[in-house]
Amino acid sequence: MNRKFGAIGRTLWALALACSAIAGAKPACCAPQRDEREVRSAYVFNLVKYVEWPPSRNEILIGYIGDAESGAVMQKLLSGRNSDEHTLRVVVMPTEEELTKCSVVYVADAKQAESRKLLDRLKEVKVLTIGESEAFVRDGGVVALIKADDHIQIQVNLEAAQRAGVRISSRVLNLATIVHSAQNERN
Repeated sequence: MNRKFGAIGRTLWALALACSAIAGAKPACCAPQRDEREVRSAYVFNLVKYVEWPPSRNEILIGYIGDAESGAVMQKLLSGRNSDEHTLRVVVMPTEEELTKCSVVYVADAKQAESRKLLDRLKEVKVLTIGESEAFVRDGGVVALIKADDHIQIQVNLEAAQRAGVRISSRVLNLATIVHSAQNERN
């Protein structure tokens, strides 16, 4: 894992603390454990900042697929917030129609077979996909937020990002571990 934590690392940490404060939790330094759902929401918020979006897009729709309780945490923390000139809106368990309108799809705790099916459905959609397992990015997801001990590791699949038309800032890529699709490893 790349351990360079420059300005973006400090920004992610500050945002995680801010999200904890927004949610009514004690600051991470005083709480026995940070709420992982809040930390993941902070990472999503910052990832949105470091992705190049079309100028015509005013709203960033984030589809959350997974546990409804965790989705509600992300919805509470991010919906209505602004990231640069974009307003964020989180939809928990989006319908098929909403899914095609999402700029970001977050897949939480899905089994690998379910993730693969979802990634296949989104193959033709220009969307930033974010998951929580190493298998997610190897199967064609763009970003994975992997829990490693007491922190979150960012993994990025550049081939998947290119296929999805997603341009991620080098500031994120410098912090991330670059992962290749499982298909490419077999070739």
